[in-house]
Amino acid sequence: MILYVWSYANGVYTKNTVIDYATSIIWVKRFTAAGEFELYLPASPALMELFTGETLITRDDSNVAMVPEKIELTTDAETGNYLTISGRSAESILGRRIIPKQTNYRSTTENALRKMVTDNIILPADSTRKIPIFTLAPARGFTETIDKQVTGKNLLTVISDICTAYEYGFEVTFTNGNFVFDIYKGVDRSAGQQANPRVIFSPEFENLGNTEYSRDNTTYFNSVYVAGQGEGKDRVIVNVNSAKTGLFLREEWVDARQTSSNTDEGQLTPEEYSALLQQQGDEELGNARETTNFGGEILDVNVYVFGVDYGLGDKVSVINEYGIEGTATVTEITEVEDENGYKIYPTLSEWETREV
Repeated sequence: MILYVWSYANGVYTKNTVIDYATSIIWVKRFTAAGEFELYLPASPALMELFTGETLITRDDSNVAMVPEKIELTTDAETGNYLTISGRSAESILGRRIIPKQTNYRSTTENALRKMVTDNIILPADSTRKIPIFTLAPARGFTETIDKQVTGKNLLTVISDICTAYEYGFEVTFTNGNFVFDIYKGVDRSAGQQANPRVIFSPEFENLGNTEYSRDNTTYFNSVYVAGQGEGKDRVIVNVNSAKTGLFLREEWVDARQTSSNTDEGQLTPEEYSALLQQQGDEELGNARETTNFGGEILDVNVYVFGVDYGLGDKVSVINEYGIEGTATVTEITEVEDENGYKIYPTLSEWETREV
């Protein structure tokens, strides 16, 4: 894996170093969150100086960019001196901004996400918040709608939560010297349509080796009380329930006092305000699903090539050695290159299973 290091000066990134001698590289890309990386390589004074300031690391085969955030030096008289450089992907830049003023988003979800980035990074009212090399990719034309009010929330957190609830992915790529924000959807490759051939990960097909499976409902809930403005018995409270009852009902309380009926566009009617709280409750439920993770090592990358046969956000078929088959979403890809060669590990979550 060939890496490039870019240095930032006078508003421009310049490629100035090639790294093709790393002892190990861990490269993680996620569907609805910032990815991360770790680079382990022999230390030198030049590298110590290089990874200061606002640098970027890219690869020769993609437009994904990683932002170094931590550097560690380890010295050893026998094994030599090494640097461990780690950080997150360029999506983490979104986390440098909050949405400081009450803002209402009542539009398509895609347009709301694009407006959040525009108002807080690309064309903010306060010019000191602007990142001149940050742009938007062309709109996709997704039709899902949203009715949401945000005040004082971290931009990355809000975008991640919304994308998780709507099954969108988002990314910030580094293209032609610019950071480009984009929203996308995965492809359903579990059914085996002509345009999208079926992708199956299974020991039976000898393309899935060591696996890890987990289910966790520790923080899961399926009914939420969204408490808006007001005091005591006059407080506006909306219950959003996923139709579970009795023993299977798990309730949660959300303090939405910051969500106000008094907006820049005027006073919301009681019905409009309740709808706003309802939307917030729907998103809370969407982000509180029972967590099911199934991860495994692809044994033969020639069977399915990531980025060609499947990608982040795609739905694929999984069949494990216990006879459980299901449809899973590729939510994370971890690539590892070290002295043992190159391996790729998909994380497949939200696994809808059925016995075969």
